[in-house]
Formats: sequence, C-alpha cells, structure tokens
Amino acid sequence: MKIKKLIIAVATFAIVFSACVGVKSLADNYWVGHGEIQTINNNIDTLSNRVKTKNQTISDLNNTISTLKGSVDTQSAQVSSLQTQLAQANTDKQNEINAKINEINSKIAEGNQKVADKQKEVDSANQTISQLNQQLNDLRQKSGQDNDQALREVQDTRAKSDQAVKEAQ
Repeated sequence: MKIKKLIIAVATFAIVFSACVGVKSLADNYWVGHGEIQTINNNIDTLSNRVKTKNQTISDLNNTISTLKGSVDTQSAQVSSLQTQLAQANTDKQNEINAKINEINSKIAEGNQKVADKQKEVDSANQTISQLNQQLNDLRQKSGQDNDQALREVQDTRAKSDQAVKEAQ
C-alpha cells in the first residue's frame, strides 16, 4: 500500500502540479490578454476622444459657416437695399435735374416770348414812326407846294395889282 499511496501521492502531485502549471499558464495568458485589452481600450478611448474632438470641431466649424452664411445673407440684403436706395436717389436726382432743365427751358421760352413781344412793339413803333415821318414829309411837301402856290398867287396878285396901278395912272 505504500506504493499505492506513493503512486496516488505522485499522481495527485502530478495532477496538482499540472493544474498549477495550467492555472499559471491561464493566468499569464489572461493577464497578458488583459493588458492588451487595457491597451486596446485605452486606444479606443483615445480614438473616441479624438473623434469627439474632431466632431466638435466640425460642429463648431459648421456653426461658424452657418453664422457666416447668415452674415453674408444679411450683408447681401443690405447691399441690395443700398443699391435700390442708390438707384432711387439717382432717379430722384435725375428727375430733379430734368425738372430744373424744364423750368429753365420754360423761363428761356418765356424770355424769348417777351423779347419777341417787345420786338413786335418796337417794330410797330418803328412802323408808326415811319408812317408819321411819311405823313410829315407828305405834309411838308404839300405845305411847301401850297406855300409855293400861295407865293405864286401872291406874286401874281401883286403883279396884277401893280399892273392895275400902272394902268390907272
């Protein structure tokens, strides 16, 4: 029985020793795998944080783009409004200039009409003066003719009276 006990003891020892070696081997594999899992988890966490950071950066940039697009739209609306105001101001100024031109042309036409009216008055006065001068010349000529005839008649009468006085003497 001693051999049997010894065989049982050796077999038990071999089983226990094999079990210990197996457990140690499993533990080593577990702990090595656990370290790798920890490294993988750390790498995943690092990548996850990087992705979150990149996603946050993308989100921030998208928000900035949206804000800038809104600003561009606002600026475009302001530019459009200012262009409309400028066009209206130009139209108003052109209308004002045209009104002034029309007013000036009207005043020029009015002045020209007054000049024409005055010229008609001057022409009429010159015609009246010409007619009066003609009448004066006609009257002078007639008066001269009448005076000449009266002088001849007076001279004829004197000659006749002188003749009658001579004959009466």
